[in-house]
Amino acid sequence: MLIPTCIIKLSELMLTVACLTLHHYSYDLTDVPTMMLCSGTYIGFIVVLSGEIVGEMIFSPLDLVQDMYFGILGTGFFAASGGLVLSSRARGSSYPRTGDHTAALLCGSLAVLNAIIMLFDLSLAYLDSEEFDEETSV
Repeated sequence: MLIPTCIIKLSELMLTVACLTLHHYSYDLTDVPTMMLCSGTYIGFIVVLSGEIVGEMIFSPLDLVQDMYFGILGTGFFAASGGLVLSSRARGSSYPRTGDHTAALLCGSLAVLNAIIMLFDLSLAYLDSEEFDEETSV
């Protein structure tokens, strides 16, 4: 299962880099907590996903518990980041927003898409663990 997992992780990494690039062009200086959460999520998961891909390429993947831990964190952080960006840009405000509005909407949408892909990867990891549990118990 090396190839599909590695392809899924690579797509997650590409979406994360796209989110970070769009975040650079669209960050809103009037909403500092959302900016900090998004920046930390994108940069942190670039490091995590790069490490997971390199680990799988040298045939030393993460343990199932660690993979599921990072998957749960990634799903939560990306869903929260995307939701906060989309909610702050969808409603009007009494003060002018900084950054590109279209890039912010695209960044939030890609973050939510990345959360969905991470949830799919998490479910694949869980189903893969169930497959190995049946083999050892028989």
